[in-house]
Amino acid sequence: MRKSDFILAFAWFYGYSNIRRAPIYILAYLSLPLSLLFFIYMISKGELLAYGILGGLISVIVSNSISLIGDFAFLRLQLRLQDLLVATEIGPMDYILGLTLGNFIFTLPGLLVYIIMGLIFHVFSALQLLAILGISGILLISTTSLSITLASLIKHTRHSWGLSTFLSLIFTILPPLYYPYSILPRDILYALMLSPSTPASMIIQGLLNLQKMNLLAVAVFILESIVFISLPRYAMKWRE
Repeated sequence: MRKSDFILAFAWFYGYSNIRRAPIYILAYLSLPLSLLFFIYMISKGELLAYGILGGLISVIVSNSISLIGDFAFLRLQLRLQDLLVATEIGPMDYILGLTLGNFIFTLPGLLVYIIMGLIFHVFSALQLLAILGISGILLISTTSLSITLASLIKHTRHSWGLSTFLSLIFTILPPLYYPYSILPRDILYALMLSPSTPASMIIQGLLNLQKMNLLAVAVFILESIVFISLPRYAMKWRE
């Protein structure tokens, strides 16, 4: 099998087939951000609607990427899929690309929900949407890479479920995704920037003129993306 065929087939297996066999998972990963959007809208009387929609869009990307920790550990430790692949021409980058593309396909229905809401409520224009999608794409790749790195270090599958749940909370609820980043004390904001969702949200809030553009967030986002995308090369043990 050619490497490109493997990547597409694995993305189909990990992304599309999961949606087709169990579409309830789409509602599962949308339930929390949609619930938060409802409460934000009611409490702020609509004033923070844009933040709720942007926060949900980023949250869907990051939470699905973090949940990959459990799936990756299960495939590696229980199904021994990685052990089978090392005996073929498939390399670690092919495996990572297949997982990342599959994760994108699985996340796509949720993204479409928030893109449609953003256009209906005039949160962003079509041109601004292109920039948001570019940032979201980088965020998806970097958080997926971080999840693969962490999952490669896990020794037992059961540890992966707890870690993914904990990181999903840290990366999606605490950072300024659903509220203006400017209300945070500077020290707390700097600490939260360890999560890539924080600088991504700050940049998008700046692009939409909801807040001032923060150049430090741009620099941190670029640096973190380079580091996180590079990590799986060193963390994955690809040998028989």
